Amino acid sequence: MKSTAKLLQIGEVSKRSRTSIHAIRFYEKEGLLDKPSRSQGGFRIYFGETVDRILFIKKAQELGLTLREIKKITCCGEKGLGPCCDLTVDLFSHKIKEFEGKIEELQQTKKKLKSVLGGWVGKKKK
Repeated sequence: MKSTAKLLQIGEVSKRSRTSIHAIRFYEKEGLLDKPSRSQGGFRIYFGETVDRILFIKKAQELGLTLREIKKITCCGEKGLGPCCDLTVDLFSHKIKEFEGKIEELQQTKKKLKSVLGGWVGKKKK
């Protein structure tokens, strides 16, 4: 059972996680965050762990994971450590291959640009 010691409104979650209220609502809509309970006044009430979840989401995005991939990890994590670790290894291995392909494309583009630039530099007035 979750602790009720750290109940936060959306503004405080936003401040602590350095995430916009709009993004928090979007994460809820996409199923990355549990639907919050509501206060008597209708305000969203979150457990303190929500801040940690948002920070995890942001860190995973920095590593290049999509929200869909992050959702897979978080849903799998609720099933236990073993399946979650296997899924995470698979996702990161795929992501590394994806980045290697992008790096190769960028290196090819760089070579083409240098070649074009070399043609222009020789024609430049001195």
